[in-house]
Amino acid sequence: MATTQQTKWFIWVTALALIMACVPSLTTESIPTVDPGAINTLIAGTANAAATQTAAALPSPTQTPTPVPTRNTETPTPTATSTVIFVFFSPTPIVLPTFTASGSASDNYACQVMRVSPPNGTIFPPRQDFDAFWIVKNIGKRKWDRTSVDYIYSSGDKIHKISSYDLSANVASGGSLDLGVDMQAPKDPGVYTTTWIMRVGEKTFCPLNLTITVE
Repeated sequence: MATTQQTKWFIWVTALALIMACVPSLTTESIPTVDPGAINTLIAGTANAAATQTAAALPSPTQTPTPVPTRNTETPTPTATSTVIFVFFSPTPIVLPTFTASGSASDNYACQVMRVSPPNGTIFPPRQDFDAFWIVKNIGKRKWDRTSVDYIYSSGDKIHKISSYDLSANVASGGSLDLGVDMQAPKDPGVYTTTWIMRVGEKTFCPLNLTITVE
C-alpha cells in the first residue's frame, strides 16, 4: 500500500516537470519611466481646457452699477403759516376815557373826559344839524361854579352855531356834567375837527375835541 502511494507522487512530479519544460520562458517587459513633470504639465493643461470650456458655456455676467449716493441739494421750502387777521367793524368808534388837566395833579381845576357824542368819525350829510356832548368829570380840588366856569370854542373847524356856553349846574369835585354844543355839518365833503375848552377867569383847562366826516 505504501509503495502504491509513492508511485502516485512520483508520477505527479514527473508530469509537472515535463509540463514546465514545455512552457516558454516569459520575459518581463521593462516598464517605461514616467516623468513627474510631464504628468503635472498634462494635469495643468487639462484643467485649463476644462476651465475654458466652462467659462464659454456660462452666460456673460451683467455688471450691476453700484449706486453712488448723491447729496440732497434741494433747498427746504419754508412751510407757509396761515395768519388770521380779525377785523372788527363798529358803526361807532369806541372812545376811551382820557384825562385832561392843566398844570400839576394838585391843580384846583382839572377834568376827565368820560364820553364824546357823537363818537369821533361819525358820518353826516352836508348841512346836517346835530348836538355834540362831552361828559366830563371834575377831578380838581375846586368846585365848578356855574357862574364862573364856562366852556368856549378854542380852535379847529368852526362847525358850531354858538361859540360859548355857561355850565348848566355847579359840579363838585368828583362830580360829572354834560357839556352840549349846537353844531352843523359843513356843506363840503371832508373830515372836520373842532376843539373846545373849559375856562375859569383867565385860566383854561380840559380840552374837548370832536371829529366828524361829511359825505
